[in-house]
Amino acid sequence: MTPIVGAASSALRVVQWTTGKTGTAAVIGILGDPGLELIGCFAYSADKVGRDVGDLCGIGPIGVISTDDVEALIALQPDCVVYTAYRPDFDHLERVLESGINVVTTMYMLAGEGHGDVATRRIREAAARGRASLYSSGIYPGHAPMVALAASAMCRTIDRLSILESLDIQEYGNAPMFRAMGFDRDAGDPEVAVMAEASCGSFKDQIRVLARALCVEVDRVDFRVETATADRDTDFGFMTVGAGRVAGIQGVVAGIRDDRPVIECRFVWKLGSEMTPDWPVTNGYLIEIEGDPGVRCKIEALAGNLPGATVTAMPVVNAIRATCAAAPGIVNQMEMPLVRAAHRIA
Repeated sequence: MTPIVGAASSALRVVQWTTGKTGTAAVIGILGDPGLELIGCFAYSADKVGRDVGDLCGIGPIGVISTDDVEALIALQPDCVVYTAYRPDFDHLERVLESGINVVTTMYMLAGEGHGDVATRRIREAAARGRASLYSSGIYPGHAPMVALAASAMCRTIDRLSILESLDIQEYGNAPMFRAMGFDRDAGDPEVAVMAEASCGSFKDQIRVLARALCVEVDRVDFRVETATADRDTDFGFMTVGAGRVAGIQGVVAGIRDDRPVIECRFVWKLGSEMTPDWPVTNGYLIEIEGDPGVRCKIEALAGNLPGATVTAMPVVNAIRATCAAAPGIVNQMEMPLVRAAHRIA
């Protein structure tokens, strides 16, 4: 793909926030849209400051230089920031939103309650002051559950809606994130379950969004998890997992009503396949709706595996137009038109 640089004057002006795997995919997505113009980029690491964003993303120079100067980026007066940081910086986000700059983000909990009342209030109040909007998505949570909602339109009644992410995650190659989830820890370490649940905060927010969309009140949100252990020491290049240590995690976050699960976000995450137990992996997203009629659909790649960074980044990049046009505040899929890949057919 040839990047589209120097977009038309009517294009929305966009700043990319960080250039990790997902941020790189977002940059490529922005450059490929004639209605978007990349005008700046925030660099998290000091060694990336002053470098061309295209070089950082492996696509060659594009004439946009990265910086860690937040005020300089705000002074560019972008229409939107694509926020793909590994961890949220609420001072940065507050400053961006109160300046009237919209935000789309792959950090799903920024639009929910997962970071706590204080953080949520800061986001809402900053957006109100700047009359800006914040929208969060990704593939899961985010887009796959919205596909599930679309599928639910065929049902007269629903007993249970379930979404499963089932992947060998080694392609994503993010050692800090995987270790924070509990990978390569001793299987008997009680912290593994705690870490896994902390990593699933976004799923808890997704359950609440789905419940509101389906007009059902859940009594509580439950979490269950189990682990698989590596059969041998394995070096994945970006990290190693020792024999007998956690190499697989599967579980479910469930919205419970009348003591039964009615909405479920399920997951199977594996690093490799040599582990016990060796759960099957479907390499995609399986949606099942038990009801009248029962419905099943699957999101998967036509060949190989879905490119994780791309399918995480594009649901927010493709939502930039709608987010800029949305009412101020935190918006989710119920306040937005269907996010789609407009302007993407060559």
